[in-house]
Amino acid sequence: MQKPALLPVIGLAALLGGCHILYRPTVQQGNVITASMIRHLHLGMTRDEVRYTLGPPAIRDPFHHNRWDYYYLLKRNYKPLITEHFTLYFQGGKLARIVGTPRPTPRNIYGKKRD
Repeated sequence: MQKPALLPVIGLAALLGGCHILYRPTVQQGNVITASMIRHLHLGMTRDEVRYTLGPPAIRDPFHHNRWDYYYLLKRNYKPLITEHFTLYFQGGKLARIVGTPRPTPRNIYGKKRD
């Protein structure tokens, strides 16, 4: 006799499971850059030193080998909270120019202390 009462509960759980009413994940994409990484970044560094300091770039343009783009995006409830972008240009294998302001991204996605 309990089986017919259980069927609507399972159906309701399956219906709500497909909706995003219960949980909306926080999405973090791109390169996480800390303040200590930024302090070590300076003009004249080689590509290997930059890659060691910041990690590989998020986007490498195949048509512009001397340009590296670093992006960071934090979304909560499908709305962008933080968007960061800066570009590094190399000349002769050395870091020649930084476009944009590299700022530290949150160390913890739930809004606690920054590095």
